[in-house]
Amino acid sequence: MLFEFRTFAAPLAILTSAVLSTCGVFLALFITRTTFNISSFMGMIMVIGIVAKNGILLLDAEQKFRAAGLSLEEAVIQAGRRRLPPIVMTALAAIAGMLPLAFAMGAGAQMLKPLAIAVIGGVLLSMVLSLIITPAVHLFATRRALRGSSEPLEAQRS
Repeated sequence: MLFEFRTFAAPLAILTSAVLSTCGVFLALFITRTTFNISSFMGMIMVIGIVAKNGILLLDAEQKFRAAGLSLEEAVIQAGRRRLPPIVMTALAAIAGMLPLAFAMGAGAQMLKPLAIAVIGGVLLSMVLSLIITPAVHLFATRRALRGSSEPLEAQRS
């Protein structure tokens, strides 16, 4: 991600959301009184992948808006608006696909029930995190980097 975005701000924002989305996994497992096992760990990995994909697409859209001449803040807002429907559709599709497993319907579903619960909980939380935390952390880190790079220039002029 660092090579793709050529800055630390984007990977930091994506990884922050990915780590925070694991709270949704653990919360869903806690609410349903399901143990954390290898199956639920695989679900957590799936959630992190979905969060990373959403973050990459969101910040890629932000870069395109910045290249078109928008300010940082406006580019982040426009990217959020542009990526909202795909993020919601991805989340709803993942949740709908996991509901039969979460309710333990069908042969072998009991074994995959923790995976489904982990994915549902993580994706529900990540839907919000992808649209709020990722842009906020990216905006904060980018502003900080821009301020940090401009300070030496101002010091040299003085």
